[in-house]
Amino acid sequence: MPTADTTAARVWEEDLEVLEPHYGVDDVPAPVETVLYAWQHTLVDVSPYVLPLVVARAVGYSDAQAAYMISACLVLMGVFTFINTTWGHRLPSVMGPSATNTGAMASVGAIFGAPAMWMGAFLGGIFEAVLGASGLLGRLRRYLPPYVCGIVVTTIGLSLARVAGGWVFADTRPAMLGLIGATGASVILLAVAGYRFGLGILARGSILFSLLLFGVIGAAAVGLADFDPVREAAWLGLPRPFAFGGPGLGWTFVFGAVFGILVGFIGSIAESIGDYAGTCAVSKVTYTVRHIRRGITVEGISSAVAPLFGAIPLTTYSQNTGVIATTRVASRRVIQVAAGILMLYGLSPKVGALLIVIPRPIVGVVFLVVCGMITVAGIRLLGSGKKDEAYNLTTAVALVAALTVPLAAGRDAEWLGTLAPITRLLLTNAVVIATVLAITLIAALRAALPARPISPQSG
Repeated sequence: MPTADTTAARVWEEDLEVLEPHYGVDDVPAPVETVLYAWQHTLVDVSPYVLPLVVARAVGYSDAQAAYMISACLVLMGVFTFINTTWGHRLPSVMGPSATNTGAMASVGAIFGAPAMWMGAFLGGIFEAVLGASGLLGRLRRYLPPYVCGIVVTTIGLSLARVAGGWVFADTRPAMLGLIGATGASVILLAVAGYRFGLGILARGSILFSLLLFGVIGAAAVGLADFDPVREAAWLGLPRPFAFGGPGLGWTFVFGAVFGILVGFIGSIAESIGDYAGTCAVSKVTYTVRHIRRGITVEGISSAVAPLFGAIPLTTYSQNTGVIATTRVASRRVIQVAAGILMLYGLSPKVGALLIVIPRPIVGVVFLVVCGMITVAGIRLLGSGKKDEAYNLTTAVALVAALTVPLAAGRDAEWLGTLAPITRLLLTNAVVIATVLAITLIAALRAALPARPISPQSG
């Protein structure tokens, strides 16, 4: 195990000032504000309601089984978000089902079946927990100068923005387009008015107020909100251990399944390291090895526990970094309360169904603002630290490749299907491309090039 000194080592030598939060990591807002800010953290993503369905459909589960998976995911999101913010990395980050792991699980489940898929996810979680606790990832910090993390965070913001843009135009009816425009304008106007007239709660709650005003009330008024899922959902739903089997209870070990899912876990770990960097930057926290070691350890434990309850492995979400950057509220207490709200969503599916009442295009336009703030934080990180030839080449190659290769490779789905899982991951996941290329290039270029800053005249 690493020593205490190693655990406390800084990832970056520089003190960075990317954003100045109104509430810092250890600040505690007033109770009403805390609940309001916590609630809006739970509203910026519908992944917990979508990703379990992807896996359930891949293995042929029924609608009832898929609904159970959603509830189990929400409960475990709350439990492990609280653990990570309290004991783990102690950052204001929300955990949830991993899109990278979901893709790997769906592919494996369709090929090898559900028992092999769940076993692979369970072993992948153990692998991640052991890797995090070992401290090996902390040794990567010499290859993680601020601008490398800036490449990753910028890629995260722009990649998520493509998803958000797709949500925005999922429904192009005139009434929906009007609500989309009103919601986007509302987020900006409430933030400006709040800061201009000293109404901080208005500015910091602009996301929640806009979603409620136009996503619920406005959408209901024009007949675009579907309340059927709320009426049909049960009042109480408790996660059950071994809901879909377990080790020795029907799961099977298949090497190909384990390998395929481990590829997803490697991608998830790479994303999380970048997410921690972005969260530290917008929260004015020094990024240390402790954040990586404890954060990845908790993510691994959560991902090993999740399959035992029929849930998807968990990871740290990027969009909450954007919420912090937008609202300037970086309080861990807010995220701890958000964890309680997420557990409530899972324990009472009827309450959780309220989230999916909001039309996806309206969530999408708010998500675009959030993605923009993530991107801004990444760009600021890109401008940090010394500029030399290694900086120029690493940034140019890694950033452009991450933003273009997935688009180009995705044009030929049939060809992609013939490739090995790890090759597909390296060609289609922008964040993994950015992380792997940036770390590889910075290691090679620092060994090959002298550390000579670029002068303004040369550069």
